[in-house]
Amino acid sequence: MNLRDTYHQLEEEARDYADADRVLRVVRRRRTVRTAATVTFAALVIAGGVGLQQNLTRLSGDTITAVPAVSGSATPSSAYPALPARGPVGQGAAVYTPCRYACPTLLALADGRQYLLGAHTITPPGNITMSPDGRWLGMPTASGYELRDLLGDTTHRIASPATGGAGSAYSPWAWSADSRRLILGYHASGDVSMYTEVDLTTGRATTPHLPKGYEPVGILPSGALVLLDQSQYDGSARGQVSLRTGGSAVTLRATGAGVFSDADHGLSVQVSGGRVFLLEYTGDRIAVLEFDQKGRLVSRTPLAGGQYAVGPTPEGYAVIQLPSDQRTGRQRLLSGGRLLHEFPGEAEIVIPGGARH
Repeated sequence: MNLRDTYHQLEEEARDYADADRVLRVVRRRRTVRTAATVTFAALVIAGGVGLQQNLTRLSGDTITAVPAVSGSATPSSAYPALPARGPVGQGAAVYTPCRYACPTLLALADGRQYLLGAHTITPPGNITMSPDGRWLGMPTASGYELRDLLGDTTHRIASPATGGAGSAYSPWAWSADSRRLILGYHASGDVSMYTEVDLTTGRATTPHLPKGYEPVGILPSGALVLLDQSQYDGSARGQVSLRTGGSAVTLRATGAGVFSDADHGLSVQVSGGRVFLLEYTGDRIAVLEFDQKGRLVSRTPLAGGQYAVGPTPEGYAVIQLPSDQRTGRQRLLSGGRLLHEFPGEAEIVIPGGARH
């Protein structure tokens, strides 16, 4: 495993905690945590330095249009307007920080405008999310979790459980493809044992009834939850994974000599609509496998060198193409062979639909 993957793996572990930076100081590695290639929040984390001078670009038709420059720690937070406290602002395209340390956290809209969310007070991957349609922005607060309608005047606030304490926080767990439902996981120092489902049309929060030892990893168009037995995060070499939906069980199988997890790779399961995606590892090679709801393999897409899995999008499955020089180059976000956005080479990114699963 190279240094970049080691940093990335530490970041993935940090996502289980309210204080992500604290975990980066932890030397040991937990085998059961999703690793570098999983990037399940549809988020890519790259540990790196500061002082970038790059543009975030967006695709408008067939033309890539530049939007305001980002210059790492050299750009003060005051260079960006703060997100208005209320009212519509526009469809979200991404939340990102241009570098790992000392950079502001920014909301990029589909029309190219950018708003300041915080002076890197919240690391985007792990706790910040955006609905698949770019309408809802979710962020943790001191008292729980807040979901802001970027296209309207509504804000839903989810209070922390009465049993919550210091070091506890909500994390986005899974979105429905229609952006109407979100499952939040409540964790305290890595222990996730409580889930809350939010209906975005009403703001009503309920507790899903789950079998013991299972976690929700997706929401099907029918409304049924896709459940995963957490014992399958045991770090063993695993060539098949079993999921449950309602009273039915389905088994997904890797191809050839590939595995879905082993001692060096964590298990990654993502659901978007009726599509189920897993990452398959064959030696140092990674492929994205897409299955239907019955467990039938629909497609297998090997990742090219320098590419890392992000997550499903309406266009297909998004990957990041890293530049040869992260300090001076740009990350290219691709989906279905189409360029969606470009970001600074060391940026941390959350795209619409990004959540833990």
